[in-house]
Amino acid sequence: MGRLRIDRLTGPPACLLTGGGRLLSGRCHAARTRRARLVGLLGTPDLGADEALWIERCRAVHSVGLRATIGCAFLDGHGRVLRVVDPLPRGRAAAVRGARSVVECPAGVLRDVRPGDHLRRA
Repeated sequence: MGRLRIDRLTGPPACLLTGGGRLLSGRCHAARTRRARLVGLLGTPDLGADEALWIERCRAVHSVGLRATIGCAFLDGHGRVLRVVDPLPRGRAAAVRGARSVVECPAGVLRDVRPGDHLRRA
């Protein structure tokens, strides 16, 4: 499974920031390719506390097969948060109509993020 780790399927990570500049994650990977979106975090059992995954062109996620408990923020096309599910219980799914991307982080990282907030990679 090592070669399917998300950091091996994406380019260099960036920081994940709120619109106000607060750091949420020091290493946010962007899943832009079909393969990276398909694999997601399934090949990354040891997601670090400072890691996140920004999945582009996505409106639904699941936690089936994940070892780590995650939280998710569903975003519109401008990075505005539409809904936060933190934590997403293991074996469950979540979806938001109108979402254009989803950010997945270790559970608890998104606890202070609210609908209407903005997220960005920098």
